[in-house]
Amino acid sequence: MGASSSQAAKLNTASPPLAGPGSGAELRIPPWSRLLSTEVFFPICAYFCLFQLIGLVVRHHTWTKINVSDFKRYRLRNLTVCLIHSTMTGCWSLSFLLLYPFIMFGHTLHWYQPFAAHLPMIAIGYFCYDIIDMIRHEMSRWTLELLLHHVGCVFVFLCAVLPQKFLPYAAWALLMEVNSIFLHLRSVMQLSGESEKHPVKYIFAQASNIVTFVIFRFLVQLWQIQWAFFKRKEIHVLYSCVGLIGGLFFLVINIILFYRILASDGFIDECAKKKNSMTRESSHERRHTN
Repeated sequence: MGASSSQAAKLNTASPPLAGPGSGAELRIPPWSRLLSTEVFFPICAYFCLFQLIGLVVRHHTWTKINVSDFKRYRLRNLTVCLIHSTMTGCWSLSFLLLYPFIMFGHTLHWYQPFAAHLPMIAIGYFCYDIIDMIRHEMSRWTLELLLHHVGCVFVFLCAVLPQKFLPYAAWALLMEVNSIFLHLRSVMQLSGESEKHPVKYIFAQASNIVTFVIFRFLVQLWQIQWAFFKRKEIHVLYSCVGLIGGLFFLVINIILFYRILASDGFIDECAKKKNSMTRESSHERRHTN
């Protein structure tokens, strides 16, 4: 009798699981020790290696015959890998929204399935790849902005993967990659000269970029911020800060990016267009010329 009581007491005082449904992980800081677990570390490494392989293929088999500067060639190849990542994660997250809207809207906090965790892990693997690729080829204010963005994204996605919570919230965030498809396509057409050869296709890319920017960036971010606001008392303060402060941070980044796009595409006055005409390519050329 005494032994069974002792065992029951041990069970009652046992620590709750670090992650997963019923763990209460949303009320604690992320279990960083899980980063080295086989179910997290190996998939992220595998996706990182996948993008390294994609990058290798792109470098050796694309944009080899086009007559552009070495830096523009690097940018075209980098954007090609970006486009592949955006297509993968954007189509996955959009498909999930269309097939399981009740999960995306109604079970944003607690829903978890092992396969769904691979979506943010793909993104983490890609962002780690792109951080290294940018550092190897370019250091400028453009790079610093993107590095800040990428590090923030990795942190946010780890806050979903490690506690096995917020996975639909991560899928909401990756809906922004739907817009990135058209954003990268527009940039590729500009750098490769295809915008001049195929003006109708370029206008379609421009218009699609602006429409999807409003829908999949601004509207999605506003939904995420309001969700985090109303759920702030049900989750740890760290996650509240990620949802609210982090959400506002990325919203500001996207507002700046949207302004640059409008100015570059001539939707704002000429003064703004001239002010934003200093692209990464022209900035790089000027720096190396001087």
